[in-house]
Amino acid sequence: MSKKKQGRQQIISNILQSDVDGLSGKINFTGQTIAPAHTFQIINVIGESYIELGFWSDGRGFSETIAGSDAFKSSMNALGQVFWPGVQGTPKGWSPPTIANPLKIGVPTTATFKQYVEVEVKQDHLGNNISLFKGLAIDNFDAAVGSISILANRYQHAEFTAPYTESGLVMIVPVRSRTREKAWLFIKPFTNAMWVLIGATSIYNGFVIWLIERNHCPELKGSISNQVGTLIWLAFSTLFSLNGNKLNSNLSRITMVVWLFMALVIMQTYTAKLASLLTLPRLEPTVVDVFALQNSNAMVGCAGASYISKYLEKVLHFRHNNIKNFSRGDEYAPALRTREVAALFLDLPLAKVFLAENCKSFTMTGPTYKVGGFGFAFPRGSQLLPSVTQAMLKVSENGTFQDLEQNMLASQKCMDTDLEDERLSLRLSPSYFWVLFVFTGGTSSMALAIYIFCAYNSMSMSEHNVIWKLMMAVMKHWGNQRGRFSRKVSDIAQTTPTNSPNATEY
Repeated sequence: MSKKKQGRQQIISNILQSDVDGLSGKINFTGQTIAPAHTFQIINVIGESYIELGFWSDGRGFSETIAGSDAFKSSMNALGQVFWPGVQGTPKGWSPPTIANPLKIGVPTTATFKQYVEVEVKQDHLGNNISLFKGLAIDNFDAAVGSISILANRYQHAEFTAPYTESGLVMIVPVRSRTREKAWLFIKPFTNAMWVLIGATSIYNGFVIWLIERNHCPELKGSISNQVGTLIWLAFSTLFSLNGNKLNSNLSRITMVVWLFMALVIMQTYTAKLASLLTLPRLEPTVVDVFALQNSNAMVGCAGASYISKYLEKVLHFRHNNIKNFSRGDEYAPALRTREVAALFLDLPLAKVFLAENCKSFTMTGPTYKVGGFGFAFPRGSQLLPSVTQAMLKVSENGTFQDLEQNMLASQKCMDTDLEDERLSLRLSPSYFWVLFVFTGGTSSMALAIYIFCAYNSMSMSEHNVIWKLMMAVMKHWGNQRGRFSRKVSDIAQTTPTNSPNATEY
């Protein structure tokens, strides 16, 4: 046992005295523990193999070998090419901005409308959205903000956040007075259903009054054509006068009073609505859709140096010669007023700003064509993109974006145009008067039911009296006949002789 113990101690002693070179550097022991390593070997693992690049020594730097004659360098570039997973370049990594190395945010200084972003230039660098993307591609900027459209081809140079505005491409056209509908303007206060219901209720009330009064007024009788004309006259004359002194039945008077009350309410409402339609301007767009523009070979406008020109040509099939590009936003309104262009195509956020500034002369018409919208741009692979996108979604979900847009447009928005459009489009329907219609219809129906019930009872009593009188007449006639027969028999008996010579005696 002592020999085995001595052998183990010998092995431990030999291990502690060992001084070898391993993959991680020199291995030796001090105080029965591994001595702290001062030199590490750098290995580039590639799949199932590896490449020995060199060594790094604490306080000395990088070197290809650990021989004392090799020069040490502070940069790892001296060890050769490092193969990273997927690519050979060194990952950029992420470091927070500092005062010495701040974030560089690019903003387009040539924006069409300054409401979304306004720049005070403090440097000599000026440019538009396209130059911003080039700057992102060569890492001149850490991000780009402003009215930047999200497009598929721009993903070659940058990545985008979620849209922070409502996306879409819309058409703006001038408005004109709607003169061709003036002849029929008197029917516009009410909907078609309202007119039909008024006519049906009037005829029904006229029928009830005619049925109740026909037995009291000889002029309500006569031929069928005369009675139909009288019924229609009763139905619509109630709208203009109350003929209570000519009515004989209380049921017809009640029916006419209730209907006259409803007629007064309807007439006053109609008069007020028609007056508002006559005093307000009736406007309509000069162009309805893109097909009208294409058929008339009209000129259309859009923002210069934007994707809209290509979209109009390739998607909406406008001819290239019929598309005019504008470089400034203040050129849009004069071009539309002078008919230099028949329509203007803008992104929906910019169209809202334009209409807020020019609310009385132009309007938005046609469908909204779906596009990417506005977003912030970042270099490809930027570590800022996920965080900024998440923050923008939170702001959008809690309604902050909508409040910002409303506040931006509030100072320039024309409320009179919106009110006019709302009032013009609001035609009165039966839903505004359904209580009155139910009241007058119920009153007329109740009067009709009472009249029919009374007429039926009167007819029943009349038939009963006729039968009773007929029976009395028959009985009286029968009694008279019987009395007359008795008198005749009595007279014959008195005139017969008692001692006649021809009498035979039995």
